[in-house]
Amino acid sequence: MLRISVRSHEDFPSGLGYIAGCLRESGHTAAIFIPDLFLMPMARVWRELETFKPDIVGLSAVTRNFMEARRVTGEVKRRFGCPVVMGGPHPTALPRSTLLGLPALDAVIAGEGELPMLALAAQFDKTGGLDFEKIPGAAFIREGRYFENARAEPVADLDSLPYPALDLLNGGAARLGNEKIITSRGCPGQCNFCANICMGRKFRPHSPERVVAEIEHLMKKYGSRFFHILDDCFTADNNRAHRICDLIISKRLKIAWDAAGRVNTLLDESLIVKLKKAGCVRVQLGIETGSQRINDLIGKGTTLEMAEKCCGLLRRHGLEPYTSFIIGNEGETRETIKETIAFSRKLKSTISVFNTLIPFPGTAIFEKYYKDYDRPDTDWTGWSSQWPGRPYEPRQTALSGTTLWLYTLRAWFSYFCSPSQILRILGGAFNWLSISET
Repeated sequence: MLRISVRSHEDFPSGLGYIAGCLRESGHTAAIFIPDLFLMPMARVWRELETFKPDIVGLSAVTRNFMEARRVTGEVKRRFGCPVVMGGPHPTALPRSTLLGLPALDAVIAGEGELPMLALAAQFDKTGGLDFEKIPGAAFIREGRYFENARAEPVADLDSLPYPALDLLNGGAARLGNEKIITSRGCPGQCNFCANICMGRKFRPHSPERVVAEIEHLMKKYGSRFFHILDDCFTADNNRAHRICDLIISKRLKIAWDAAGRVNTLLDESLIVKLKKAGCVRVQLGIETGSQRINDLIGKGTTLEMAEKCCGLLRRHGLEPYTSFIIGNEGETRETIKETIAFSRKLKSTISVFNTLIPFPGTAIFEKYYKDYDRPDTDWTGWSSQWPGRPYEPRQTALSGTTLWLYTLRAWFSYFCSPSQILRILGGAFNWLSISET
């Protein structure tokens, strides 16, 4: 399995780790290769694959790296001649155009990959070939006709899955020391800019006992003490979050961790107190806007008052609010952007980030305004860029791309050039340093 150009912890291949773990548990041999991670150049990836001699290669792609994934697909087919399948958010959102634009690709696997990849491996072991008609979630072309199978049912019991086999990553390369884990899948939010197309909206959690057991496993195996929980919303079930914290506290695990939540799930002060006691140091919050009108329009399902209260509670109990905002939401105007900039400063977060909206395939925004880009010949280069020169102009707002970019820069400068904000950042840095020394 191959993931193209990972450059941040949000891209860490937990999904591939789960698939590899399932394959290994079922008696198959699997490996994960990620160019650029641990400074592994593509030339070495090819050497490792030549040694591995794959029967099937699975590629994972997002919009940001899709053009590179297209190039690699052809190279894999040329070098190894084996079946090549592709999964991930981008091909899941656009399976037909992905296949039509990639002659070397045998199939797209839409949605979660564990069950389809197990079915592929079992079929290949039995017959020495692949019949995609029998693979759930497979989209493929046969004799010039496009076929798309119904997806596999999402894994209901996540505890039934083995731990992600990240020891298979890049030939067993050294670990990062601060681990990335997933304790749940799905987000109940209905935000129109979110491309949660692979995992879906239904919240499906690991049990608290499994979560803490995995943390202990990583502590014992790798000496890990820092954990980034990559859930879309760790606090979607407050009772579960309480129980996870209770277990960490009762076991006296000396760890530091952060997670993401929604402001409407973090208004329980007793949970915030417990998060702090269990070692949580930072909570990531997608605030998105300082305009209640825009907040309602994008389907956030929260209020600005909730955001203020949540950030205030976090600060009061020594947790760092890490807030993010989007410039260029549907219906955005110069006035609403100014409201967002002002609101970001009002929240007094340790860190706030500002991004220009990207209409990713699979989002409601893409379906409403950019569907004509769903073509085999679309060049996705620069689609995810935060800089001017994107291959499209905004359609969800009357403001130009250049205007949105300039306002995004203005938001960054306004926020980080504030003396009070500089002090908060320094305080947060000292907090992390003190944690690392304990």
